[in-house]
Amino acid sequence: MSEILNFAKVSEPVSDEYGFIHTETALEILRTLTLLRSVNGPAMSMISGAPGIGKTETLLHYERQNPGTTLRISIPKGEGNPFHVSANILSLFNPYKRHDNDITVRRGKIMQNIGKGQILLVDEAQNLFQRNKASCTKGASFGWLVAACEEGGFDLVFCGDHTLSAIMMDLPHLQSRMRRPVLIHTAPVGHVVKLAADHGFTDKAGIDLLTMAAKLIGGLRNVDNVLRMAAIFAGKDRITVGHLQAASHDLKLKIVGSK
Repeated sequence: MSEILNFAKVSEPVSDEYGFIHTETALEILRTLTLLRSVNGPAMSMISGAPGIGKTETLLHYERQNPGTTLRISIPKGEGNPFHVSANILSLFNPYKRHDNDITVRRGKIMQNIGKGQILLVDEAQNLFQRNKASCTKGASFGWLVAACEEGGFDLVFCGDHTLSAIMMDLPHLQSRMRRPVLIHTAPVGHVVKLAADHGFTDKAGIDLLTMAAKLIGGLRNVDNVLRMAAIFAGKDRITVGHLQAASHDLKLKIVGSK
């Protein structure tokens, strides 16, 4: 696999006119998407990272900014086989039409509908690693989507949690196809600082507590939840470290010093 990006630098995120925050995580993902779109012919990549760090929000932002060329699907758990994935994609074009059950025919329809020069974003892609009852293999949808991408001439991005990168390591035929894959372990501190500042909070001790919350499962969602709960506890007063500690305890987040 190409070099995977790992980063945790502090930066000052900024918002655009839509309210989307261009965090460092978002910028790294957008750089990869920009690279794919610059390649002549179909290109693929992977975005893998812990939940709650802004992956889906970035994909939604890119889709809003490029409505004529971007398609996005999300893979529910248990619906990662080619049959369900094809139904998911085809529903973008005609949600009420019944489609042929032949998976090869479905792939042809998908290639025809998406067309060359488009990009398909597949969110929650770790759920594609599902056992196929017919073939008794796992992850058949990865290869199925790659075949559609290469034959149909559109770009393809797999986006998922931290397990996605491990899955890719077990699929060597996909690794070499991933251009500028992005792997994000935790939310950079700059993201935490920005969220806290949006709530009028800049105290270092509180930022440290929020940073620890961001490292737990849930990522930046934990930070947002703690700040919102702390604001409820604070009422009309300014949020204090005590409010953050009480909020994290009330939310049952196991953070040292939050009791």
